[in-house]
Order: sequence, then structure tokens, then C-alpha cells
Amino acid sequence: MRLKGKRVVLAVTGSVAAVESVKLARELRRRGAEVIAVMSESATKVIHPNALEFATGREVLVELRRAEHVTLLGLEGSADLLLVAPATANTISKIANGIADTPPTLFALTALGSGKKVIVAPAMHLAMFEAVRENLEKLERMGVEIVPPRVEEGKAKLADLNVICLFVERALYRKDMKGMKVVVTSGPTYEHLDPIRFISNRSSGRMGNEIALECWRRGAEVILVTSKPIPYNLPGLRQVRVRSVTEMLEAVLREIEGADLFVSAAAPSDFVVDMAESKIKTAKELTIRLKMAPKIIKEVRKVYDGHVIGFKAETGVSDEELVRVAREKMEEDGLEMVVANDVKERGMGTEDTRVVVVTEKGFEWVEGDKGEVARRIIDIYVEEILCSSPRRA
Repeated sequence: MRLKGKRVVLAVTGSVAAVESVKLARELRRRGAEVIAVMSESATKVIHPNALEFATGREVLVELRRAEHVTLLGLEGSADLLLVAPATANTISKIANGIADTPPTLFALTALGSGKKVIVAPAMHLAMFEAVRENLEKLERMGVEIVPPRVEEGKAKLADLNVICLFVERALYRKDMKGMKVVVTSGPTYEHLDPIRFISNRSSGRMGNEIALECWRRGAEVILVTSKPIPYNLPGLRQVRVRSVTEMLEAVLREIEGADLFVSAAAPSDFVVDMAESKIKTAKELTIRLKMAPKIIKEVRKVYDGHVIGFKAETGVSDEELVRVAREKMEEDGLEMVVANDVKERGMGTEDTRVVVVTEKGFEWVEGDKGEVARRIIDIYVEEILCSSPRRA
């Protein structure tokens, strides 16, 4: 519910992708937003306004009768953001050149004039997209955020709906991490026995990925070092793909310079093995010699003096013991915060979790979907650590 209490005007134009606007409206509402839909006449030939009325729970604005563009997106307007999705080449060009002859373009110019946030998600044939690049760049200079389309089959298709919603969330989210550089690790590592087999664990990478997204929403520049990448590209969130614990460590050491925060949320292997050059033959017994893997946090602490959040997984321990172990790790590795959980209780790779967040000021139990847990973890970091610490030069 990151958009709870926010009012979003969804402007739909005459692209075939307008059929996706019903799903988009529903997704925005699931995230807590109130959605008011406005349609161009050409959009109504692709999708009936009744469908959007069902999706939004409100009357759809096709003809303006009471200067709704002003009451919603004027200087004293009640809406927080205008989302033009899908946006045709025609609509993009009109907005860029100050033409307001349809309800969506009228809403867009009103929003720009009053300083409201505007997001545009293009959808059209690729040749048309190339032709309007200059107008898209002009919109960006005017403060409009462009959601990059998916380029497939000779078309610039509407971006994934989840990506569009993430852009909306970031635009309307608190920016208490703006200007920060954050490095996050996520996922397991894979230590190869031979070219086919490897040792790994059941980590899904979701916890680290959700923390990366949470920092990104709050305005941070994020570098995610991971074996389980987020399946889409977001501006300001760069992903570095790795497999082994050695690759992960090397990537972190490359990226950590100038960072304000390092979140070690990955589940790297505790052991490495010398990989056989060819497939190991089947045998009744096989002895494998494992060697201790480098500890990423310990190696990072040799060269980095910024804030570090560590994670600690245990199995079959009491709540009191888990807090004690977390405190020991915090002291031993010089960490600002440790997030600990019992993976025997909930398992690894699950959608939800129960963790204890330990800082110098105390501890707090957090339970629920990993996205919500990630939000609370970063809340605690901002409230207890960031706000009481000077920013790095």
C-alpha cells in the first residue's frame, strides 16, 4: 500500500495498448492509490469507458464539464500525479509543443504549468518511437519522467505494468535517501564442482531485491550485486550479475567506493571448491574437499568505513538466542544493524518472513511479505542511524 492516500490521474490515449489500462488502474488501486481516468476520443474506440469506470470505481472523464483539469491538476489541484499510459506519438508531440486539444493533453499541460509530477509511458510502432525521440527528450527537460517501452517485434510496447507502478511509487515516495549511493547484495552463490554441478542454497534473492527497490524508491542510486536479478531495468538501479562468492566479493569491492550504505543481504556460500575441468564421473563414493570462502563483510570492512547492514540466518534457535547472535555479529563486524531470522521456522525462498532487526538502540520484530519487511528495515535504518549520523563527504 505504498500509494495509500495518493490520487493519480490516469490519462489514456488511442494506442492499441489502451487495453492494458484496465489492468494498470487495478494495479495502482491495489497499491493504495485513488485513480481518476481521463480518455481521449480515440482511446474510446479502443476500449469502452465503462471498463475503466469498473477498474477505477469512478466516472471516467471523456468530456470536461467543470474544468476538472484545474480542480485535479491545477495549482490547488487535489491530484498528486498525472500518468499518461499509454502515450501515443501524437500525444507526446502535442504535449512537448504546448498543444492541448484533447482531455489528456489538456491535463498534461495543466500539470506541467502547476508543477505537478508527470509520467509518460509511450506505446507505438518502433519507427514512430524513433521519430519522437526529440520530443521525448524535450519532455524530460520539462521535468516529465519517461517510462522506457519494451522494444520487441518492431514495436515500442507499453512497459511492464509493474515497472510503471514502480515509477509512480518512486515519484510519490518520501526521498529520505536522495543523493545516497547504496550497494546491496542478494541471492545465493553457486560454487561449481565441475562444469555441470554446483553447490548452492535455496535463497530466492527476494529480500535483498526488495531492499534495493526500497532504497531506489527513496531516491538513492542503487547498485545491486546479485545472482537473482530483478527482471527489468530501472534508471538509477544498476544490476551486476555474479555467480560465485568470489565474483560477488570482487564486484562489491569495485562498487563500494563512495557508497553511503552497504546492505549485505545475499546468502553467499560459506565454502568454495576447486572446480574439476571436466565432468566428474559417476562413482559409488565421492570425496570433495571444501575450503572456507572469504567473508564478504569482513573483506569490505578492511576498505570501507560507511554504514553496513548485515544479515544473519540461523536454524532452530529461540527468539532470545537469535537476538544474542545478531548482537554478536554486529559487534564482531562493526555493523550499524543486523537483520536475523530463523530459516527453519519459515524456510528460505519464501514470499514472507519473520525477522528481528537489531541496532545499538534495541531490537524490533518484523513479520510479513518481504516487500513490507524491507520497507520497515529501511525505516529503522533511516530513523535510528541515518538521521543521527553525518552524511559522508
